[in-house]
Amino acid sequence: MFSSDDIKQINLHGLSVESVQSQIEQFRKGFPFVKLIRPATEDDGIETLHPKQLTSFVAEFDSRAADYAMAKFVPASGAATRMFKDLYKTIDLLKSGNNSTIPESALVFFENIDQFAFSKTLSNALAKKQMNLKELVEQKNYLPVLETLLYSDGLNYGSKPKAFLEFHCYGFSTRTALAEQVYEGLQHAVGNEKKLNVHFTISPEHESEFDIMVADLLNEIKNDITIGITCSFQQKSTDTIAVDTDNNPVRNPESKLVFRPGGHGALLQNLNAIEEELVFLKNIDNVVPDSKREDTITYKKVLAGMLMQIVDQVHGFLTMLDDGNVENDDLDAMMQYASEKLWIDLPLWLKDSDEMEKMDYLYQVFNRPVRVCGMVKNEGEPGGGPFFVENSDGEVSLQIVESSQVNMGDTSQKDIFAASTHFNPVDLVCYLRDFEGDKFDLNDFSDSETGFIARKSLFGQDVKAMELPGLWNGAMADWITVFVEVPLTTFNPVKEVNDLLRENHR
Repeated sequence: MFSSDDIKQINLHGLSVESVQSQIEQFRKGFPFVKLIRPATEDDGIETLHPKQLTSFVAEFDSRAADYAMAKFVPASGAATRMFKDLYKTIDLLKSGNNSTIPESALVFFENIDQFAFSKTLSNALAKKQMNLKELVEQKNYLPVLETLLYSDGLNYGSKPKAFLEFHCYGFSTRTALAEQVYEGLQHAVGNEKKLNVHFTISPEHESEFDIMVADLLNEIKNDITIGITCSFQQKSTDTIAVDTDNNPVRNPESKLVFRPGGHGALLQNLNAIEEELVFLKNIDNVVPDSKREDTITYKKVLAGMLMQIVDQVHGFLTMLDDGNVENDDLDAMMQYASEKLWIDLPLWLKDSDEMEKMDYLYQVFNRPVRVCGMVKNEGEPGGGPFFVENSDGEVSLQIVESSQVNMGDTSQKDIFAASTHFNPVDLVCYLRDFEGDKFDLNDFSDSETGFIARKSLFGQDVKAMELPGLWNGAMADWITVFVEVPLTTFNPVKEVNDLLRENHR
């Protein structure tokens, strides 16, 4: 199937022939759909906290934060192209002379153009071309404005990552999404040695601009906290081969094999390389200005304070099990905690098994990475949701599930998915070390059967592309998982440019 040139290309990509053949076999057999049992809801898989609990968890975090090595992990490699989808459509319409069907969203964009944080930068870029932003908008001469905003002879916002875009105004200055992530981290992620670590995943072609932005940002921030801002790239070895509809490898016009990024699940390798023990994980575009951040900070501390308590309890159990110093009452307490606090579905046989079997089973149950995930009540926002899912071994556990993982042709599964009351805002706090302080290998806790095959168009033909198990979906399938309700005010993503006009971004 592969020539010597193919094998050389595969190896240069950090892959082996065997792994590529395994991918092709996966295309042939496909991925199984998940088996939903029921949605996680308030007090059935999702914890709802009263004010005293919130205060207690915040106090827990504040009193212990200095004892932990912490980091923020922010996936930020995607280009902002989709954010400007309607503006690209407007460019095409204007170029074709069809001014009458400009999308309503584009008209809203121009009506409020002076409200965007990047307005001054855009105005300066147009001035270099001897054009005036205000006059162009008043004359409804939109094309040069859009081309200067999106194309490489201007701001190039269409090709830049969201991290580099100016999101918010502060008087005469502005902040990018990247800067907001760092300023947010200063309020909730400063750990031992008074250090803030923020790690972004970016594309290699953006590294030099990233370095410049970080240097400027570090010069701007004046306090006594040590700030470490680092980046990494999605590893090429996590790419997957593209195949045609007959599952044969696709080739480009130069007859080379075609590899595609494996989706955000590939970032499990980047997360696995993080040295810190307690890691906050959120998307790059879910940031607000300083004045709107109170709820975000409160609930970051709540999730982390709860995580600290869970880790204490779980690691205490593991130490007892490792020492062998347990009584039956201890084992009963462990089983009760696993079932009632961690929503772990214990097998029926466990209750009647002997002491050694219980100890072995509970050791496996507790000796895993831990994540506490915020969940927001459904308001029609897109995104995966929290569910009880049964795996191939018949075990039921809490999982974050995307619609693409569900067999929508099965009415009962479709109905369960539709009954979800909450969605996943990607607001996680993770603990990555075991009870002896050693790092887990996160690959050991991923479910390889939860990937996804998508249909794409490439070189004028239909192709199939494989996405790895999503980072907070199947890639964390075997983690200890706790879901906590958080308010909608903590979820302020920028999926399209006009989202920056929302009240929470101004």
